[in-house]
Amino acid sequence: MTKAIARLSILLAATAISATAASASDDISVSLVLGQRNSGFHEAIACGARAAAKELGVKVNIQAAPTYSASEQIPVLNAVMATSPSAIVLDPTSSTALIAPLMEAAANGAKIVAVDTTLDDPSVLSAVVGTDNESVGRETAKALAKALDGKSGKVAQINSIPGISTVDARIKGFEEEIKKYPNLTYIGNQFASEDIPKAQQAYVSLMSANPDLIGVVSQSNNPAIGVAGGIRSTETAESVVAIAVDADEAEIEALNEGLLDALVIQQPYEMGYVGFKQAVAAVKGEPVETPIGTGTVTATKANIADPDVAKYLYEGNCI
Repeated sequence: MTKAIARLSILLAATAISATAASASDDISVSLVLGQRNSGFHEAIACGARAAAKELGVKVNIQAAPTYSASEQIPVLNAVMATSPSAIVLDPTSSTALIAPLMEAAANGAKIVAVDTTLDDPSVLSAVVGTDNESVGRETAKALAKALDGKSGKVAQINSIPGISTVDARIKGFEEEIKKYPNLTYIGNQFASEDIPKAQQAYVSLMSANPDLIGVVSQSNNPAIGVAGGIRSTETAESVVAIAVDADEAEIEALNEGLLDALVIQQPYEMGYVGFKQAVAAVKGEPVETPIGTGTVTATKANIADPDVAKYLYEGNCI
């Protein structure tokens, strides 16, 4: 065999392997089922997933519930399941209510990857990608104590919905960490749904019952935006320190306005990117890493424009 023929044989073999790999990728479809439209956090997850899909040459279908609730997400999931995707990547809006439909999806052959939130029974999941949420809760307590700078008084939480794994873990982390500050009296948590006006009213009521409140924490974006509105309406920005999780546009505006004092920012783009890649690996039978943790950074009005912080702000229009 001549060298030219040998090179041609190698080239043809490589082309055949490449074509087979491309064909395999073409046969894979991944559906991303997010918890809420019009949310900077979920848009960032979607942007990360789209980037991974483009890199891998895999089809992606992105859907999101109109509001953040299991009752809204389950019909979206059911519609996605009817298309028989190879894999489903989602942020479960309930740690229990999503188990049954996801078990059905898995029984039909779909690989399941959870991002951000997880399930009480994770056996149906091929991988989990998200923040260490107890650590997030601890970081909010530390940020609150730092901003209060040794002041003594009452502090509280206003959060979204019980039964969401991320929120439950953050509340737990906060409650454990805040015990380390004897100058701060923790008076408890209130749930206000994912409804911004309800969270605003919850803050107003909390201040009415506790006019000596000096600090409040919200462990996700919508309650935080509501709290910021409550601080504005009660004109308590100078007397109450408010700490929030996430970095939606409205939260950033509230931080710059002085209604919020710090944001503990997650990395949702990374969740979407890595979660999508783990889903494709699971479909291909390749090694899957789980759980995979993504970190946080704490932003204040003083540092939010710094490149090392600004790169984590939730941006994009990918749903």
